[in-house]
Amino acid sequence: MISHRHTFSKGEKLCTEKIISDIFSRRLTKSAFSFPVLAIWRYQELPTPFPAQILFSVPKKKIKQANQRNRIRRQMREIYRLQKNMLYDSLSLQRLQCAVVIVYNAQESIPFAQLENAFKEVIGKVLATKP
Repeated sequence: MISHRHTFSKGEKLCTEKIISDIFSRRLTKSAFSFPVLAIWRYQELPTPFPAQILFSVPKKKIKQANQRNRIRRQMREIYRLQKNMLYDSLSLQRLQCAVVIVYNAQESIPFAQLENAFKEVIGKVLATKP
Protein backbone atom coordinates (compact mmCIF):
# COMPACT_ATOMS: atom_id res chain seq x y z
CA MET A 1 0.00 0.00 0.00
CA ILE A 2 1.27 3.46 -0.88
CA SER A 3 1.86 5.83 2.02
CA HIS A 4 -0.19 9.04 1.76
CA ARG A 5 -0.21 12.22 3.74
CA HIS A 6 -3.60 13.19 5.11
CA THR A 7 -3.95 16.50 3.29
CA PHE A 8 -6.56 18.16 1.12
CA SER A 9 -4.82 20.52 -1.27
CA LYS A 10 -6.15 22.94 -3.89
CA GLY A 11 -5.43 20.49 -6.72
CA GLU A 12 -7.76 17.92 -5.17
CA LYS A 13 -10.72 20.31 -5.20
CA LEU A 14 -13.01 20.10 -8.19
CA CYS A 15 -13.41 23.64 -9.50
CA THR A 16 -13.50 23.29 -13.30
CA GLU A 17 -16.93 24.47 -14.43
CA LYS A 18 -16.97 22.26 -17.51
CA ILE A 19 -16.34 19.08 -15.50
CA ILE A 20 -18.91 20.08 -12.86
CA SER A 21 -21.58 20.82 -15.48
CA ASP A 22 -20.81 17.51 -17.24
CA ILE A 23 -21.29 15.62 -13.97
CA PHE A 24 -24.59 17.34 -13.19
CA SER A 25 -25.88 16.86 -16.74
CA ARG A 26 -25.82 13.12 -15.88
CA ARG A 27 -24.01 12.08 -19.09
CA LEU A 28 -21.77 9.06 -18.40
CA THR A 29 -22.06 9.61 -14.65
CA LYS A 30 -22.74 7.11 -11.92
CA SER A 31 -24.25 7.71 -8.52
CA ALA A 32 -24.59 6.04 -5.14
CA PHE A 33 -26.57 6.97 -2.05
CA SER A 34 -26.11 6.17 1.61
CA PHE A 35 -28.14 8.43 3.87
CA PRO A 36 -27.36 11.34 4.07
CA VAL A 37 -24.63 11.31 1.40
CA LEU A 38 -25.14 11.17 -2.36
CA ALA A 39 -22.07 10.67 -4.53
CA ILE A 40 -22.08 11.43 -8.25
CA TRP A 41 -18.91 10.59 -10.13
CA ARG A 42 -17.43 10.27 -13.55
CA TYR A 43 -14.23 8.62 -14.70
CA GLN A 44 -12.35 11.01 -16.95
CA GLU A 45 -9.00 12.63 -17.48
CA LEU A 46 -8.46 15.52 -15.06
CA PRO A 47 -6.18 18.57 -15.38
CA THR A 48 -4.23 17.59 -12.22
CA PRO A 49 -1.88 14.74 -11.30
CA PHE A 50 -4.22 13.61 -8.49
CA PRO A 51 -6.26 10.43 -9.03
CA ALA A 52 -9.47 12.17 -7.92
CA GLN A 53 -10.93 15.65 -7.62
CA ILE A 54 -13.87 16.21 -5.32
CA LEU A 55 -16.57 18.82 -4.71
CA PHE A 56 -18.72 19.02 -1.57
CA SER A 57 -22.23 20.43 -1.73
CA VAL A 58 -24.69 21.19 1.06
CA PRO A 59 -27.89 22.58 -0.53
CA LYS A 60 -29.36 25.76 0.88
CA LYS A 61 -32.80 24.25 0.27
CA LYS A 62 -32.09 21.52 2.84
CA ILE A 63 -29.95 23.41 5.41
CA LYS A 64 -31.08 27.02 5.76
CA GLN A 65 -28.38 28.48 8.03
CA ALA A 66 -25.01 29.19 6.44
CA ASN A 67 -23.06 28.35 9.59
CA GLN A 68 -24.60 24.87 9.65
CA ARG A 69 -23.87 24.35 5.93
CA ASN A 70 -20.26 25.40 6.48
CA ARG A 71 -19.90 23.06 9.47
CA ILE A 72 -21.27 20.09 7.54
CA ARG A 73 -19.01 20.89 4.58
CA ARG A 74 -16.02 21.07 6.95
CA GLN A 75 -16.94 17.71 8.46
CA MET A 76 -17.24 16.12 5.01
CA ARG A 77 -13.85 17.52 3.97
CA GLU A 78 -12.29 16.12 7.14
CA ILE A 79 -13.79 12.67 6.58
CA TYR A 80 -12.59 12.67 2.97
CA ARG A 81 -9.12 13.82 4.00
CA LEU A 82 -8.83 10.85 6.34
CA GLN A 83 -10.48 8.27 4.03
CA LYS A 84 -9.15 9.24 0.60
CA ASN A 85 -6.26 6.76 0.72
CA MET A 86 -8.42 3.78 -0.25
CA LEU A 87 -9.87 5.74 -3.17
CA TYR A 88 -6.44 6.94 -4.30
CA ASP A 89 -4.85 3.49 -4.03
CA SER A 90 -7.60 1.86 -6.09
CA LEU A 91 -7.62 4.55 -8.79
CA SER A 92 -3.81 4.60 -9.01
CA LEU A 93 -3.65 0.82 -9.49
CA GLN A 94 -6.18 1.05 -12.33
CA ARG A 95 -4.50 4.19 -13.74
CA LEU A 96 -7.80 6.09 -13.64
CA GLN A 97 -8.86 9.58 -12.69
CA CYS A 98 -12.26 10.38 -11.26
CA ALA A 99 -14.27 13.55 -10.65
CA VAL A 100 -16.60 13.19 -7.64
CA VAL A 101 -19.40 15.39 -6.29
CA ILE A 102 -20.61 14.66 -2.75
CA VAL A 103 -24.05 16.07 -1.91
CA TYR A 104 -25.38 16.19 1.66
CA ASN A 105 -29.03 15.14 1.55
CA ALA A 106 -30.48 15.43 5.09
CA GLN A 107 -32.77 18.11 6.49
CA GLU A 108 -30.66 18.65 9.62
CA SER A 109 -27.14 18.08 10.87
CA ILE A 110 -26.31 14.50 11.89
CA PRO A 111 -23.57 13.14 14.19
CA PHE A 112 -20.04 12.95 12.82
CA ALA A 113 -19.80 9.15 13.29
CA GLN A 114 -22.99 8.54 11.27
CA LEU A 115 -21.76 10.86 8.52
CA GLU A 116 -18.40 9.06 8.49
CA ASN A 117 -20.07 5.63 8.12
CA ALA A 118 -22.26 6.87 5.26
CA PHE A 119 -19.21 8.39 3.58
CA LYS A 120 -17.28 5.09 3.83
CA GLU A 121 -20.23 3.22 2.27
CA VAL A 122 -20.44 5.66 -0.62
CA ILE A 123 -16.69 5.54 -1.29
CA GLY A 124 -16.95 1.73 -1.24
CA LYS A 125 -19.71 1.91 -3.86
CA VAL A 126 -17.58 4.23 -6.01
CA LEU A 127 -14.72 1.72 -5.86
CA ALA A 128 -17.03 -1.22 -6.61
CA THR A 129 -18.16 0.17 -9.96
CA LYS A 130 -16.19 -0.31 -13.13
CA PRO A 131 -15.47 2.59 -15.49
